[in-house]
Amino acid sequence: MSNQAVRPPVLLGIDAGGSHTTVVVGDGTGRALTRAEGPPSALKPGEAERSAAVMLDTARRAAAHAGVSLPAAIAVVGAAGAGRAPERDALVAALRAAGLADFVDVRGDVEVALTAAFGDGPGILINAGTGSIAYARTPDGRQHRVGGYGWQLGDEGGGYWLGRRALSAAAGAHDGLEESSTLLERLLVAVGLETFDDLIRWTATASPAQISALAPHVLNAAAEGERVAQRAVDEAAEELVKLVQGLIRHFPATAAVPLATAGGLLRPGSPLLAALRARTATVAPRARFADQPVDAPLGALALAAHLMRDV
Repeated sequence: MSNQAVRPPVLLGIDAGGSHTTVVVGDGTGRALTRAEGPPSALKPGEAERSAAVMLDTARRAAAHAGVSLPAAIAVVGAAGAGRAPERDALVAALRAAGLADFVDVRGDVEVALTAAFGDGPGILINAGTGSIAYARTPDGRQHRVGGYGWQLGDEGGGYWLGRRALSAAAGAHDGLEESSTLLERLLVAVGLETFDDLIRWTATASPAQISALAPHVLNAAAEGERVAQRAVDEAAEELVKLVQGLIRHFPATAAVPLATAGGLLRPGSPLLAALRARTATVAPRARFADQPVDAPLGALALAAHLMRDV
């Protein structure tokens, strides 16, 4: 009989998004041990190897912190951009070739996020980060989606939208066309500039991600009582609640509907979350907010544990 110790199984739950990557390392029962954050790894056609490299590096750091080694027994990945089978299959192959796990299961980020929010049950999940999107799983198991089409087509109420709204308000105040506020000064500090002319030059080449990065400063201003920022946040909440209204019609007319939130703009204590709750109570009173935001990589880890039990 071999004296070699049997290595306890390691599970990975991975959220591969367009703004960052999160890897949670768990034991064989699905208990989370540690996590690590990395750069974006959303799946794009023809770039499976690039996404796999980011996930592997992030997983190695998480595994080292947990005192375990790769490959894991099972890894479940919820990947933005994994809606089509060819992209999913390419990412599975790339991750297995990289040595991430013995078994790799790539799913769309929708399925993983809904699992994290509601398990197998029904509900609506609204996400506001760089963009905005909402998903639903109805009692009959069907999935629905509204929004999430990018800053060119929409993403109202998301980070880019809110940052762009703040820039517009700052410019209007500079010209005396809108109410004066502290937004211009706050935005200049946020991007390390001194004058409005500097800001004009900066916006000429700023990426959507850079514009989105202004949104937390707008939220901070709103939390501190800045009226123009508060109006922008209220307008963002109005846009987000439209997503809820677009999905709640798929549910039975008299039933309460679980509602969960995700994304950096809807963290606990966010004035946008508070405004969304208040507006939803008025126009969609059947919605019942969850107490905590959704942790998508924990949903992926739960799916990995489910697969482990079936082995």
